[in-house]
Amino acid sequence: MMDASQGVPKHGGDPRHIPAADAGVLMLDLATGVNPWGWPVPAPPIACYSKLPYFNEGLQRVAATYYGVPQECLLATAGSQAVIQQLPFLAASGRVLLSAVGYEEHRYRWELAGHDVVEFHRYDRDAIAKQIRRDAVQHLVLISPNNPSADQLDVDDLRYWRSLLPEEGMLVVDQAFADANPESDVSALAGDRGIVLLRSVGKFFGLPGLRLGFVIAAPALLAELDKHLGPWAVSGVAQWLGERALADQAWQQKMVAKLADASEAQAELLVATFKDYGVRCVATALFVTLIMPLQRAEVLQMACYRAGLSVRLYRCGDTGFIRWGLAADINELRLRLRQLNLSSLVA
Repeated sequence: MMDASQGVPKHGGDPRHIPAADAGVLMLDLATGVNPWGWPVPAPPIACYSKLPYFNEGLQRVAATYYGVPQECLLATAGSQAVIQQLPFLAASGRVLLSAVGYEEHRYRWELAGHDVVEFHRYDRDAIAKQIRRDAVQHLVLISPNNPSADQLDVDDLRYWRSLLPEEGMLVVDQAFADANPESDVSALAGDRGIVLLRSVGKFFGLPGLRLGFVIAAPALLAELDKHLGPWAVSGVAQWLGERALADQAWQQKMVAKLADASEAQAELLVATFKDYGVRCVATALFVTLIMPLQRAEVLQMACYRAGLSVRLYRCGDTGFIRWGLAADINELRLRLRQLNLSSLVA
């Protein structure tokens, strides 16, 4: 197993890792990719704090309706991160294939559990299939929409790749950003052998501190996972608020439309700002990513910090992916972008 002190991922928005902005400039946090217009949170009753949070039938029923899956294929967790940490220890020892660029916790946790990790560089049906066969891959870990490259996967490709894995293999699909992009939903795979879908309430509902997520998988795997996560894994407050947020269809429908419009507007702004600097832009409803040579991306990120813009940089070989979460006020973002010192960026 790897040394747990080595290669620990750093996460966007952590104030310990954010350099100071220029004097007098307040930092605008765009590093997390969380909806800036979060679901309006009511005050939870005192019982959320005074009673142990056992299984909540109401939350289970509402979540099953929200995700469109059978209740027996659903497990509430303290965010998807808790599952990302535990799954590798439940999986049969073997080689794991995952994207070269993506949420770093996946690689870190599979390596920590002693698995051999290999990478793919393109979300391509045939290329991934070829690599599964060539490298004798046991488990496949995917993200859709991918953070930060915005790639989205479909059910047919996922079933095809799963068919190439061994019987005891596991195909994991992290869908933390899927709520705001309904076309990326692959809940039709619920309960399929060896397929695990991870969903998060934090991103779309703008409630990352709630620590609430769900695993969608076959009941036997959920029972094993539940045993390892232990009792009272989801707080009473998270259960109570989650039940109400997942049931609020009117808010959800309005927010999907609002996020789509906001993402499109922010992508247009960023493309116009950096059109002379050799960047490529991709987007989902919750973030916009600029792709460029790594050295240029590192320079741009530091310039952003000085202008009071905290953005997330992913490194993949010689390529940098700068992910911009949505700004609650695009006019404020426009003003900050005008204050950027771009003279050190070479087109």
